Amino acid sequence: MKRIVSVWLPQWPIERLSRQRPGAVPDDKPFALVTGGAQGIRITAVNIRAAREGLRVGMSLADARAAVPSLISHPAEAERDAQALERLALWLGRYGPSRNVEGCDGVWIDTTGVAHLFSGEAALLENLVRRLSGFGITARAGLADTPGAAYALARFATTRRRTVMAPAGEAQTAAALAGLPVAALRLSQETAVLLKRLGLARIGQLVELPRTSLERRFSSESSSRSRAGQAKTKALADAVLLRLDQALGRQAEPRAALGDPPVLSERRSWGEPLISSEALVSEVGTLAGDLSRALKAAGLGARRIVLHLYRADGTIAHAEAGLARASAEATHFMQLLESKLAVIDAGFGIDVAVLDAVLAEPLDAEQATLGRGGAIPEQAIAALVDRLANRLGAKNVFRLAPRASYLPERATVRTVLLAPIADPAAMPGSPPGERPFLLLSPPEPISAMAEVPDGPPLRFTWRRVAYAVVKAAGPERIAPEWWRHLAHPDADAPTPADDGLGGDTLDPAAREKTRDYYVAETSDGARFWMYREGFYGAADAGGAPRWFLHGLF
Repeated sequence: MKRIVSVWLPQWPIERLSRQRPGAVPDDKPFALVTGGAQGIRITAVNIRAAREGLRVGMSLADARAAVPSLISHPAEAERDAQALERLALWLGRYGPSRNVEGCDGVWIDTTGVAHLFSGEAALLENLVRRLSGFGITARAGLADTPGAAYALARFATTRRRTVMAPAGEAQTAAALAGLPVAALRLSQETAVLLKRLGLARIGQLVELPRTSLERRFSSESSSRSRAGQAKTKALADAVLLRLDQALGRQAEPRAALGDPPVLSERRSWGEPLISSEALVSEVGTLAGDLSRALKAAGLGARRIVLHLYRADGTIAHAEAGLARASAEATHFMQLLESKLAVIDAGFGIDVAVLDAVLAEPLDAEQATLGRGGAIPEQAIAALVDRLANRLGAKNVFRLAPRASYLPERATVRTVLLAPIADPAAMPGSPPGERPFLLLSPPEPISAMAEVPDGPPLRFTWRRVAYAVVKAAGPERIAPEWWRHLAHPDADAPTPADDGLGGDTLDPAAREKTRDYYVAETSDGARFWMYREGFYGAADAGGAPRWFLHGLF
């Protein structure tokens, strides 16, 4: 069963401004943040002193100044508040890998399976609000089985305690929510007022009310008997029941986390923050071992790992690495992370480290063929590739991946080295014939003498050097890919073809013609791959066929 924490920050805009601009918010004078709109300048947040003077959110600035002449105002900075809240949500990942902002003054965290690391749920909540308080941030936290219930407890529970928790289970959740106002279900103000008018002021009264009775009560309150009025009444009743079911866990409420949720995650925390790089490397090595064992137990290998280091001052450091081949070896993880750890500033100390396997694949069993020094050649090559890609940048190291095309210059495409590639065996079409190790880009024109109509070349000249052919094989006919031009109104107008290396390899006028490929060998053993474009004697050939050298064996 999931356990969700909702963190409410009632003074967030004021405290965020105070943290970023010390002295901007006076402690001994009423202070308010304001924003302009269609109804004039209105208050969006007040400090404690202003609240004691009777000022509230939504009041016009003119009315507020009339009531409290000493009021100090400052323009609200909603965008900066939102950015800072997202950074805080990232830092709160120390309490659970899945989390995100909640409205403009809250954060939710999925703490399922994490509480034991903090000696229980109560200790986790207390640790959370205590740390935020140390940063000068007022917080209330609620914990329950559902996001809706946790939200209601954090914001509407009538207690002076900073943390509120509902035991696991639907009955226990209903009991914890029974005394809260119906507005705690995240209903619109109009719906909450209507429920109070119907005598349903508390969530417990809604839980006890038969579901079919709710719509009848809404209907009796509505003065409209039209079809539209009845539809609105039913929609209001359905909205109330949906929020109630979500809070009690009867209806799922999917939520998108901030970033990709990890496939597997391991974490370690320390009572005394780590400051030295040697201690940090040692502890991360232990963490890598934990993740390695978890991956092997699940039969998985990581393709991308991310290390999150949570500093004691509320900031985070990240280090990530991609793997060209799925791996579950701790030593491999550390080879990729150790150089990045050396440049991370521990600041006031790191007290929590989390290592996530963000992307993982099944780890297929394979024969451990012995190579030089007992190493497995495939794994050694993969390790070298990973080090190059993570040191130089994944975008700066690439490989050629197969692409479903008969045209040689389109048969491969440049891909990021750490990205998965398609299986050539799964691609449509029969396997191509013999291909040279080097393709010329673009193919270079040559002059050739050959038997008509489909004979192999007897002699050819390339780069002003004449060659006599002693052996030849072919032809291998490759027709143009006509389907690539179906979307063009002019069927005779070819489109550029990407060779996977960032440019066109063929003359656009030539790309629409059939090619006959030949392998030609000269007297000194050199082997060439060339093709004839067009046919001898064809009426639509547009002239004599042309010859090109496309590759070298």
